[in-house]
Amino acid sequence: MDGARAASERSRPIGMPVLRADERFVEALAATVAEQVANRLHGAAEDEGYLNPEAAGRYICVSRRRVHELTSAGQLVPDGYDGRTPLYRRRTLDEYVTKTEGRP
Repeated sequence: MDGARAASERSRPIGMPVLRADERFVEALAATVAEQVANRLHGAAEDEGYLNPEAAGRYICVSRRRVHELTSAGQLVPDGYDGRTPLYRRRTLDEYVTKTEGRP
C-alpha cells in the first residue's frame, strides 16, 4: 500500500507552514471553536421568527391580555402582523423589558 502514508510522511505544498500541536492544544482549540459555534447558533435561533401575543407573553412572563394592553397603550409596538394578529420579535420584547426595568 504505497498510497497509504502517515500524515507526517505526506509531502506538503511548497510554501505551506507546518503546524505542530500537541493533543492538549488540539483539544483546547476544538473546545473553543465548539463554544463559539454554539453561541452563534444559539444567538441566531433567538432572533429567528416572530411570536404571537400568547408566546410573547410567555417570553416576558406576562399574560396575553397584558401584551394586548401594552400594545394598545403604545408601549409595545408589534414588528409585524399576520392578518390582524400582532407579531413580535424577541429583540423587541427584550428592549421593552430593559426599558421598563425598575418601574412599577
